[in-house]
Amino acid sequence: MNLKSIKLAFVALLLLSPLAQAQKIAVVDSEMAVLESDSAKKYAKEAEKMFAPKIKQLKALQDDIKGLEQKLKKDGPTLTDGQRENRQLEIKRKFEDLQLQDRQLRGEKARSDQAELGKMRPKLEKAIDEVSKELNYDLVLERGAVRFVKPEFDITRKVIERMNKLK
Repeated sequence: MNLKSIKLAFVALLLLSPLAQAQKIAVVDSEMAVLESDSAKKYAKEAEKMFAPKIKQLKALQDDIKGLEQKLKKDGPTLTDGQRENRQLEIKRKFEDLQLQDRQLRGEKARSDQAELGKMRPKLEKAIDEVSKELNYDLVLERGAVRFVKPEFDITRKVIERMNKLK
């Protein structure tokens, strides 16, 4: 039995219990709330600017590799075996460099995203808490743990609005 099955079983048990009839239950999609918040949109624009030079550098390297491959294909019949091997080796080295730089960029971006998410997490928690108390919900579940919910019990939009108001 995996964790998701356990969560679903818990939710089903909770919803079927007599106590659940008197409780107000809501769901929230935390990921959506974070990604659609003003803070996340602002970060996305900043990250795009921050990583643009490296992305441009990778694109130039890709174009360089394509150019070398086309040139090798065009000149191939007139090249000696040694010249062909040298060009293939050059293409291979540039491709390996491209892969390395791509991994480094993805790693930097992931670390930056995680740091930003860490900054947003307290704001998300506070917004969920405030909206839940304001609307008098007894229990708030993560949207991913619920198969179906009526739209009126999904407080994600309200949480996004609240996050946008928090400083």
